[in-house]
Amino acid sequence: MPETEYLGRVKLPEKEEKGKKERRMTGIKRRERAEEGIGEKTGILPALVSALKNDLGPALEEIEVKDVRIGLAYTGVLISENYGGVACTPLYEFSCCPALGFTETLKGKTADKVLELALSEKPLEAAVGIATANALSHMLRDLEPEHFQRSYSDILDLIKPGDRVAMIGYFGPLVPKILKITEKLTVLEKREIESPKTRTLPSGKAREILPASDVIILSASTLANRTFDELLSFRGTAREVVLLGPSAPLYPEPFFERGITAVMGTRIIDPRAMLTVVSEAGGTKKLHQYCGEKVAFRKREQKKNKSA
Repeated sequence: MPETEYLGRVKLPEKEEKGKKERRMTGIKRRERAEEGIGEKTGILPALVSALKNDLGPALEEIEVKDVRIGLAYTGVLISENYGGVACTPLYEFSCCPALGFTETLKGKTADKVLELALSEKPLEAAVGIATANALSHMLRDLEPEHFQRSYSDILDLIKPGDRVAMIGYFGPLVPKILKITEKLTVLEKREIESPKTRTLPSGKAREILPASDVIILSASTLANRTFDELLSFRGTAREVVLLGPSAPLYPEPFFERGITAVMGTRIIDPRAMLTVVSEAGGTKKLHQYCGEKVAFRKREQKKNKSA
């Protein structure tokens, strides 16, 4: 799909231009440190929030959250300049009423405040924060496109015949396609899948399955349910570790620092249509049909582009 222009463009105040350049240099230094293996000491969500704050700086306080929708499948956030992002709604994490107890509405708050929700221990609040991070990553991509070298690799391109593939989260449409390449596919899933087309085990078996895998496909929903860091610690010597799904923030560096080799998410190209899809309990298929496109980033390709 060709690149689609956003209807809006963020404009940082002139007084922030000098600070913006300084933040860019700080971001470059952070990326250089990643190559030295620095960055795994903190969790992914604190690192993601910190990186976005660092790169956007005081401008975050001027970006307004225009709308928030919490649907049955996805949570969507619309911010200033017509940028939108989504995150998987973690419905399976609740054993009681999931209602948010905020005394004020989220709509109208500044992005720096709502982004902080990504650090919440409450999965639904975290989903709102992650959707905000996703929207901000789209904005940052337009501000600094040189740091977001898009890849056109597909998930199937990363799998070789005979590979032992572990999939955390059941991506139904992908299963038969992977089985055409390799029969060694194991799915780890919290839910009980009706008539699974491959070997399916409880997610608690990750400690046994992941270290022996060649390719790990990690659902981006693990961010909101706060299992990402633990699961990633079991990756062993996997050749490929892919963060997959519309919840994946399209800001790859914090993930690359931790051993993720590819981030494959969804860029929201029609944020207002996204709000409708989310409100009507639309899933991934509808997101891609009406308001989004698949976008991928590969760690190896990023390095190649930097050294060119």
